[in-house]
Amino acid sequence: MSVGLILALGVLFGSLGFFLIERPARAAAGRRERRLHFTEAMQVARTEIEAHDVVKRHLERALPRTRTAVLRRNNSANRLEPATVLDDASPLLTTLDGAAPDACMAIRLGKTYQRGANAEALLACEICGAISSDSTCVPSLVGGEVIGSVLVEHEGALGEHQRDEVSAAVNDAAPVIANLHNLARAELRAATDALTGLPNNRAIQETIKRMVAQATRSSTPMSAVIFDLDHFKQVNDTFGHAAGDEVLAAVGVLAASTVRESDFVGRYGGEEFVMLLPETAVDGAVLAADKLRRAISTIKVPGVDRHLTASFGVATLPDDADDSALLLRAADRALYAAKKAGRDRVETVEALAEVDGAPAA
Repeated sequence: MSVGLILALGVLFGSLGFFLIERPARAAAGRRERRLHFTEAMQVARTEIEAHDVVKRHLERALPRTRTAVLRRNNSANRLEPATVLDDASPLLTTLDGAAPDACMAIRLGKTYQRGANAEALLACEICGAISSDSTCVPSLVGGEVIGSVLVEHEGALGEHQRDEVSAAVNDAAPVIANLHNLARAELRAATDALTGLPNNRAIQETIKRMVAQATRSSTPMSAVIFDLDHFKQVNDTFGHAAGDEVLAAVGVLAASTVRESDFVGRYGGEEFVMLLPETAVDGAVLAADKLRRAISTIKVPGVDRHLTASFGVATLPDDADDSALLLRAADRALYAAKKAGRDRVETVEALAEVDGAPAA
């Protein structure tokens, strides 16, 4: 056997060994490394949003030239919603608009649903049916309960390893996402006033510190408004505490619907409430407070035959205070001025000089 033939055979067997053994081994090692990095990232995700984004990025890196959409089940609204950002031109924006969870065939079947762009299914999926490419959708299951699904758009059928990659990612992510969701719900309950549904005093203290810090960094004004219902004890004494609770709940709903999206309103305690208005100077805060004051005067609660009014105190950062505690104290003193001046009105810190016996800061 010539030396050339021996060398040729060596190269041939070496190439075969690479393609049959070494290359698959390297691919498997790459998959294991990606999964390890994915698992580590999921374990340190702090919110559902962050975890959903990790799933999307992991699958789009593992499966080049694909697009991934993570969908979440909103149980309270019985809706299936996008949990990650969709492309502006994505048909999912339309098919997910008001979609019920069982509109997704993977969720309805409780198993992976694969769809070919050129294959007509006996029962089409309402969610991915409008996609022009092939797709694979895997339901996200925790303890037998479906919490959402992960939809991957791809050109041509996925290989076995690619399908396994998607399933493994969804299965690994599901319990982490469910746990983050439960933690978020528990934190929300702990920070929510059960009667009005508004943030409670704990949430107010946390939020005002954050807003004050932001206002200080950006050198923008911020206002705090404290208001309470006038003669609320008489409502309880005359109509009963159940009726009083109805009044407080009605005020909570009204206040939440009156403020801007960037604003914050919470129940301070008893019949007192707090509004926090970022990027708002004193004049704007007075207008916002007076708008709510007039709205409260129109509230009608069944069983409560009384005209409701409220008094408001306004304080502004940095004019009236330079930290969160002093800002609330200044607003409370302005509320005192409103009470002293006859109630059913809005007063600012400037009014304190005109009120005899106003408490010191």
